Amino acid sequence: MKFTKVAAIMMGLSIAGATLCACNNAPQPVSSDISVISTQSQVGPGNGETINVADIDKNAASGNFKFTYKGVDIICSAAFDDSKFDKSEYELTQQASCAGQGLDYVYVFKGGSFQVVSHPMDDNSGEAKVMYVMLCDDTVATAEGVYIGNTVDQVKAAYGEPSEQEDTFLKYFKGTSFIQFDIDEKGVVSAITYFSTDLS
Repeated sequence: MKFTKVAAIMMGLSIAGATLCACNNAPQPVSSDISVISTQSQVGPGNGETINVADIDKNAASGNFKFTYKGVDIICSAAFDDSKFDKSEYELTQQASCAGQGLDYVYVFKGGSFQVVSHPMDDNSGEAKVMYVMLCDDTVATAEGVYIGNTVDQVKAAYGEPSEQEDTFLKYFKGTSFIQFDIDEKGVVSAITYFSTDLS
């Protein structure tokens, strides 16, 4: 049941994020530090498997997907330190949490080419953890060179067979995170999102 809730939240985030993303071709591409994922080590839904978030090490942030911008790693499920960026590089807003738990912080970088959504941690530390990072146009790419506009075959050439696949998306799980490639009706990547599997 928890996975169903998480899946519903992720679909809502994808729709909301797609609406917020605007095309902007001015910036030069940046990339993340994602390593190619072996199909043998993938976990998550697909081929009869189900993901149980409680069975995943919550301290495994170093093993999670990360996106790198100007030398700073943005890691799903880990703390997000906005002081590492110049305030002129992003616009910050707050929005109601999709999980219904207070407010999320939404950082829109580089004129809308990517955004980071973080949520305050429950430990009263004042820190916020990264819930998702959405790439919104083709000026940003993963370390393997995958960007919006690539085909399903190009994604699979870079990442191997997905942990989960539907007509509209491909997912690859790693640690307490996964990366999702949304696919349009032409079989082309329309959005790339790094998610924390802990959306609570």
